[in-house]
Amino acid sequence: MPGPEVEEVKSRLNIVELVGRYVALKPSGQRFKGRCPFHPDDTPSFLVSPDKGLWHCFGCHAGGDAIGFLMKIERLSFPEALTRLAHELGIEMRTVGGEGKAKLLQVNQEAAQYFARELRKPSGKKARDYLLGRGVGEELWERYKLGYAPEGWDGLIRALGRVGLDTLGNLGLAIAGEKGHYDRFRDRVMFTLCDDQGRPVAFAGRSFAGDPKYVNIPNTSLFTKGTLLYGLDLARDAIRQRGRAVLVEGYTDVISFQVAGIEETVGSMGTALTEAQARLLARHTDLVVIAYDRDAAGEASALRGLVILRAAGLRVSVAVLPPDEDPDSFVRGQGADAAQAVLAAALPFHRFFVGALASRHDTGSVDGKEQVLVEAKAFWPEIRSVPLQHELARELAGLLSLREEEVWRYLRGEARPTLPHLERERIGPEEHFVHFLLEGKLPDRVLEDLDLTEFRPEYRPIVAKWVELWQGGKRPAADELASVLTPDQVSPLTRLALLEVPFSDAAQAVDDAVTRFLYLPRVNRRLDRAQKRLAEAEAVGDAEQMQRLNAELQALCQERIRLLRRR
Repeated sequence: MPGPEVEEVKSRLNIVELVGRYVALKPSGQRFKGRCPFHPDDTPSFLVSPDKGLWHCFGCHAGGDAIGFLMKIERLSFPEALTRLAHELGIEMRTVGGEGKAKLLQVNQEAAQYFARELRKPSGKKARDYLLGRGVGEELWERYKLGYAPEGWDGLIRALGRVGLDTLGNLGLAIAGEKGHYDRFRDRVMFTLCDDQGRPVAFAGRSFAGDPKYVNIPNTSLFTKGTLLYGLDLARDAIRQRGRAVLVEGYTDVISFQVAGIEETVGSMGTALTEAQARLLARHTDLVVIAYDRDAAGEASALRGLVILRAAGLRVSVAVLPPDEDPDSFVRGQGADAAQAVLAAALPFHRFFVGALASRHDTGSVDGKEQVLVEAKAFWPEIRSVPLQHELARELAGLLSLREEEVWRYLRGEARPTLPHLERERIGPEEHFVHFLLEGKLPDRVLEDLDLTEFRPEYRPIVAKWVELWQGGKRPAADELASVLTPDQVSPLTRLALLEVPFSDAAQAVDDAVTRFLYLPRVNRRLDRAQKRLAEAEAVGDAEQMQRLNAELQALCQERIRLLRRR
């Protein structure tokens, strides 16, 4: 969780006063509304909640806490924004420099060595099998500082206990629970995150099954999310020699590409690029080739990241991988030559951008064309290159069979079609359920019964982190989660935290959300499975199985009726 300075800054900071320096805010009930400073906002869609300490734009979907707002509006790193606010509030910051920083780096080095030793022990067999199965042989483990966090609650704490629980907690390696401290990482393959000098500043752990797939270190004195590129310490020389950086998403993507000879590869550790990562890349090259898997590259969050790279002055192209392939699986299955060929055929940014929009919408229909324009307009303010604006407008006009000047007028905000059906957010049982989760209103019996696969992908990291902290003895507020999630995960968090759910009976509203999202769909899925098995039994004339399934179906129907009556 955030350190003491972060907590003190956020507790003393008036988010309405801070945002009000940049946005004209007007009261709206217990909240404040204004025009979003991050995109052309014809109608106020920017909301600030003083009680939750959060802001969210329901137009461009940006959101976060007070520190995140200052970072975005002033283009600051997390430490820069935190230091500025602390200075304004008269809060003394603990500086980590010189001997203090060296000590923390040494502790992280010892943690990396601990994970490496555990990888080679008998208990690390499944971690070794996982790495070997991904083509990461033993000769690479030391180079990439790979390891294993064993099962149990306090293996690392016992191994490094002499450095003190406060230090381990400040580095994100230990978590304080109701019954004492415990290891953040347990039964996971470990990846060491290094700065560009190769010094270990943080860690990430991958599970063998279940969610969350990855557990990451939160912001610490040595590490700020969204400012690091995995593998950059090993790729720096190759990037300068070859005049480009190849950007992939995951840890094994980086390792597989570098081992295959594409040594200029670095990893964003998430599909959405940040401005800090873009600035870091710009220090080493002016050309970036994106090589995400096709699904990730087409996501709106990834497209925003591409726009950020362009805004940092970088030339950007996108390598399109075959369906159902990621860089790791592709290079292991097809070989280095095939990977190099895909990179060589990378599409210029503007063509990929327009193609990604076209792939998600029916451009043969009026609604589909309008949706493409709405999405393109959300990105438009970040595209500062005039030649690139012309290229995009020309590509969009051709795609949509419109005149180029009409596209220009709309993207500049000079024309505004009436599209209320496109601007409404999707609000359903799942959104209500996650809202009540963030409010801390769901009962323990429900929390103990959660399955992350039942949630939409964009909500899973939020729910996973909330449940992880709840299992450690906390019921974290939404602004606490905003400090430990990645930028692309914060947007749905703030949207759902600030969701207005009208009800006259709070307990009934919670029960209704649980029933509609959790229990009723589960019964419906069981009904579908039972009906399919009954049809199979009828086809083969299995009378005994038919009798048993008919009884099961009757019980499930009664359960469904009972749940419907509760709503």
